[in-house]
Amino acid sequence: MRKELLIPAVAVAGGAAGFALRRWELATGFEPDTGLPIPGAPSNLALIVLSAAMAALLALLCLAGRGHSLAGYRQAFQAEGCTAYAGAGTLSGFLLLAAGALMAAQPLTGGQVVYTRLITAALALVAGVCVILTVRDNFRGLGSGKYSFKLLMPAYAYCVWLIAAYQVRAGDPVRLDYVYELFAIITSLLGLYSAASFSFERGRVLPASLFSLLGVYFSLVTLADGHQLPDLLLYAFSILYLLTNTVTLLRNAARPEQTGQGEHDTEGSSDA
Repeated sequence: MRKELLIPAVAVAGGAAGFALRRWELATGFEPDTGLPIPGAPSNLALIVLSAAMAALLALLCLAGRGHSLAGYRQAFQAEGCTAYAGAGTLSGFLLLAAGALMAAQPLTGGQVVYTRLITAALALVAGVCVILTVRDNFRGLGSGKYSFKLLMPAYAYCVWLIAAYQVRAGDPVRLDYVYELFAIITSLLGLYSAASFSFERGRVLPASLFSLLGVYFSLVTLADGHQLPDLLLYAFSILYLLTNTVTLLRNAARPEQTGQGEHDTEGSSDA
């Protein structure tokens, strides 16, 4: 199997195992009466060990699969004529739009949490449009130009989502209740930001692919926690879009003929 498919497949397989372990942990790793974690519970330790092992394994695989350096966003994420990329990327954009719409329509109480959720919803709606436009441009071979604002919008949405998620959980003294949820948002945010950094002359294949795949892994793990529908759609977006980005990035990094095409990024329009 090619590296651009093998490495993401490892993240998905690890995430599926992590999902199963998280379900086991939720069923057996906490005291029924107090909700406190049981010290030394096998399920708790197993998931911690798996997560550490996945982080190390993905780092090694991404280091081995990073290939050639890529000069700009167009060179890193060009997918001209690739219908699989267009389909997966466009679907992920609609997942983000649906998450934003449902979050905005959801009745909420809780002071500041309401405002951060509404801001997250608004940013998710804008980011969904930006993702669809970005996928369209990459499919047509146009790129997004240097300093493209629309590439940063998903990361902005995840920044506010992280704040909103922590506000809900801040009063919970049991970190194991929510740590995998926060890891999923943080790593997905870093993956989105690292992908956008190619447009700002700071892109690196290793951090972009590693953080993206960790975002996929932790998003699959936290699906076991039971979330509201808008949050589930955001995690689904993370999984699909970050996988699509990583496969495209690793494929392009393995193509030496792409080296030197980064100057075409200057020809695209800047959204900043």
